Amino acid sequence: MGYYVDTTEADIFISKDKFEDCYKAMCKLNERDDLKSGGSWGAGISADQPKPEGMSYHPGKWFSWMDANYPEKCKSMEDILHELGFEGISYDEEGNLIDLCYSNKIGSEEYFFQSIAPFIKEGSYINWSGEDNSMWQWYFNGKELVTKSAHITWVE
Repeated sequence: MGYYVDTTEADIFISKDKFEDCYKAMCKLNERDDLKSGGSWGAGISADQPKPEGMSYHPGKWFSWMDANYPEKCKSMEDILHELGFEGISYDEEGNLIDLCYSNKIGSEEYFFQSIAPFIKEGSYINWSGEDNSMWQWYFNGKELVTKSAHITWVE
């Protein structure tokens, strides 16, 4: 089961000097067990048991399709984007991120992009299409991610 989505267009810009800030913000999300929808039994502990003392994350909870401790596995922003399911990540000649593609089940991508929204150039956007032909856009206003719905009017 799952809901499949595709990016249909992306006009996004993340300066290479912000990659480390993005990475840190994405790793910090692993402490937000309340946002995680995956989990049940991991590392010998179920999701309904308390988080073990001394751990910053619950090993029995994870973001959809991701490892419970993805920061240990992922060493860069690009690694986390790949872990989320993004492919076709493109850079300009200076090394700034300028494009990305996604075609997979939806998971927790929105949380990750909300966490890095302050580092994404204002006016950037990612357009999405769902398996039921619904459409929406993630618009970055320089501070946060704003989700916009698409409304189509058929005319003769």
